[in-house]
Amino acid sequence: MTKSVYRQSLGRILDSVEARDKSFLVTGATGLIGSYMVDLLMMANERGANNRVYALGRSGQRLRERFEEHLDSPLFHCIEQDVTHPLDNSLSFDFIIHGASNADPASYAAHPVQTITTNLLGGINVLEYAAIHKGCRVILLSTFEVYGQMDHDVYDESSVGILDFNLIRSGYPGSKRVIETLARSYVSEYGIDARIARLASIYGPTMLPGDSKAHAQFIRSAIEGKDIVLKSKGEQRRTYCYVADAVSGILCALFRGAPGEAYNVSNENAIVSISGLARLIADIAGVSVVYDSPSDIERSGYSKPQNCILDNGKLKSLGWEGRYTVSEGIRECLAVLGFN
Repeated sequence: MTKSVYRQSLGRILDSVEARDKSFLVTGATGLIGSYMVDLLMMANERGANNRVYALGRSGQRLRERFEEHLDSPLFHCIEQDVTHPLDNSLSFDFIIHGASNADPASYAAHPVQTITTNLLGGINVLEYAAIHKGCRVILLSTFEVYGQMDHDVYDESSVGILDFNLIRSGYPGSKRVIETLARSYVSEYGIDARIARLASIYGPTMLPGDSKAHAQFIRSAIEGKDIVLKSKGEQRRTYCYVADAVSGILCALFRGAPGEAYNVSNENAIVSISGLARLIADIAGVSVVYDSPSDIERSGYSKPQNCILDNGKLKSLGWEGRYTVSEGIRECLAVLGFN
């Protein structure tokens, strides 16, 4: 990772951290979004924010390796824990950013039970903590996939579509739907302060090596100088969002949003088909796009082809604006990962 370019990226959204002298818990801290979030919060501390940052993940070794540069800071703390276990009530968090989840198609297909239980039990444990600690504010990271299939392309937060529960991969969006409903129920019954971020297709240099999403595979191929392999026609259009825009959007919803509300986190300047994204990355990297057939496990993890464009008007009404077009995001992502 090219540290100077990465720090420039963090610096562009540093104003998104609107808290001072508070404590943050980030679950799923070594993931694509969680790791960027932790690094941003720690950069804010370099500028005097004085926020305590707790990074929670299943592997203590991965936490220490990923956040080695923060280990000596008295404001940084690692928590080695599976989120399916209750949170430590002796710890005090002002904000919880709950991102722990199996978040790639191969995991949905290979580990459907773990995918569901992580989403359900992890979400319940976070909401239970907030019910006990009334001053804690929570944002749950959800997905555009909760919308299901609809007969139109643009989805706002009131859209409701069909989710085929006969498919194994539906355990991911299905359990996210349940946790969203449960969060609203906790707000209604127990008066907790929780809101929801429905994320577009997120990409960035903090993606995990095993991420099986199509755009992650495209980026890895580009870095390695290999042809990009498309395993479908890729005609469906998606709203993509660079990780920096996603993190700033999540923080905007956290600091300015309302309890019980959901907010689409997306960028209207990053709408492109899957094949169009493949060609864009290939053109930047100087490689070709080729077509191949998916394996059975890959096919079982795929979502059904359809357009999915997220309306971000509700988030923008809070004052948020995206900073990256899809081309700018891809170029910065590749630069951070060392592509020249």
